Amino acid sequence: MEAGTFALELGLPRAPAPAAQRSRAVIGIDLGTTNSCAAVVKDGRPYVIPSREGHATVPSIVAVNARRQVVVGHLARAQLLSAPHDTIHGAKRLLGRPFESKAVQDLRASFAYEVVEGEDGLAAVRLGGQTVSLEEIAAVILLQVRGVAQDHLGEEVNRAVITVPAYYTERQRAAVRRAGALAGLHVERIVNEPTAAALAFAHGRKLRQRVLVYDLGGGTFDASVLELQDELYEVVSTAGDTFLGGLDFDRRIVERLLELYRAQTGAAFDGDRVALSRLYDAAERAKCALSERQDFPVHLPFLALRGGAPVTLDAKLARAEIAALVEPLVDRTLAVCQGALAAKGLGPGDVDEVLLVGGQSRMPLVHDKVRAFFGRAPSRAVHPDEAVAVGAALLADSLGRPDGPVLIDVLALPIGIALPDGRVRPVFERNTPLPVKKQYGLSTTADGQTAFELAVVQGEAGRADGCEYLGTVRLDGLPRAPKGVVKIAVVLELGAECLLTVSARELSTNRAVTTSFAARGRPSQAVAQGEAHAPADRMLTAGFRLPERPRPAPPPRGLAGWWRRLLGRGERRA
Repeated sequence: MEAGTFALELGLPRAPAPAAQRSRAVIGIDLGTTNSCAAVVKDGRPYVIPSREGHATVPSIVAVNARRQVVVGHLARAQLLSAPHDTIHGAKRLLGRPFESKAVQDLRASFAYEVVEGEDGLAAVRLGGQTVSLEEIAAVILLQVRGVAQDHLGEEVNRAVITVPAYYTERQRAAVRRAGALAGLHVERIVNEPTAAALAFAHGRKLRQRVLVYDLGGGTFDASVLELQDELYEVVSTAGDTFLGGLDFDRRIVERLLELYRAQTGAAFDGDRVALSRLYDAAERAKCALSERQDFPVHLPFLALRGGAPVTLDAKLARAEIAALVEPLVDRTLAVCQGALAAKGLGPGDVDEVLLVGGQSRMPLVHDKVRAFFGRAPSRAVHPDEAVAVGAALLADSLGRPDGPVLIDVLALPIGIALPDGRVRPVFERNTPLPVKKQYGLSTTADGQTAFELAVVQGEAGRADGCEYLGTVRLDGLPRAPKGVVKIAVVLELGAECLLTVSARELSTNRAVTTSFAARGRPSQAVAQGEAHAPADRMLTAGFRLPERPRPAPPPRGLAGWWRRLLGRGERRA
């Protein structure tokens, strides 16, 4: 961030409260692309905390008003049309991503505000004439949600469970944790949104089912297959698309409105950012209205100037017309569902229930196509906007209780080490159950070499330049010796939240090696500067290999499956 006092103007606390001052109350927060939601459990009952305006959700929007005050939520949304360049929305898509990544560069043009490079090489935004990190933007939203919870409960709240898309990378999850800390929150747990929704669905119902959570939000889509057994929630497969959500549906409608504008005026649209924001606002209103009615009129006076005269757009959009525009997007979600099922040898008929989560899942076309794909109507047992926050609140309430729910999640995207030739050596495969540890064997490649650098990437491309760069592992203090003599075992560990930690030992002395993992910034020339003297899935030295949890096969149905899962639950708790 640029020099100045803008951090104070954001209103963020200097640091979370000390551990000894952690609040009694703990809330669940769904930090959404479009809206955020908080819930709490009181007297054993979970419920959503209403916003100050009485709504169930708070818009995930941060803006600077004409008096240079930072406003959040509904107040920020109110100026989306008048000052789009100073109104940050949809930032969750960019959070934790390198500015130079293809994903960020492809998205920059779709926002009226300016997306720039932050000091750490990550994507940032310009707000009020200053550069603000996306972690700070997320923190301001979390601080607003925290304040709403404190006002509602009448007590201090500085503890929370926060949800993230299942397909978020390790780097993005770490960014959410840092955002929580900036908001003065002790983040007790990061949990995947589909897992939280399943918890809201099954809590207290003693279910023995296989469910698929279809989570179509404002900016992302996740599909997770879970095995439910009493209080055991085991994710067996997950898939997703972090660039598929309600914003993409809006964009298709805006493209149609621009076609109608050209048909009415005979010229291409040449309006400014404010005019474009008005089009997006009209598209969103039409989309929501057409979930309840068959047609919707769009009237946008003074949208642009042509020959010095104002131009008004008048159009009528029909539900069937919009359905045809966005049907390819819905088909993409079903392809993701198919991939999640196929990864475990399952088909649509192997699912007992389908849960629709996320505001965009309300669309009648989504409901109809999901029903046709799975051969059954999706469940209406959870609220699309509230289920994720409610599940997070239930998990928060259970913290520290031995009888609480047991959540077993999986790694959504593989993690590996970038090799000098650009290939990626896998370390953790997709759908690996968490937590997990693995080791990676290296030997020096030069005489007297005292340090290593390893670039860690995440993705399915198979080559480093097609994956998300997570950071660089640096090993220092190696003993000087001829090439190939010094051998190091690098241990990479993914916790239950899919956050990565790294340690290393020099094998001849079994001495710990100074290790750092820079999870921020951009990749340099850091690749595997050493030879892997053993594959990642083979033993380096006798007795040193870390145990790995085998991937579970799809559990048997009926009584046999119930007993197997019940016994497995006891083993995991032990």
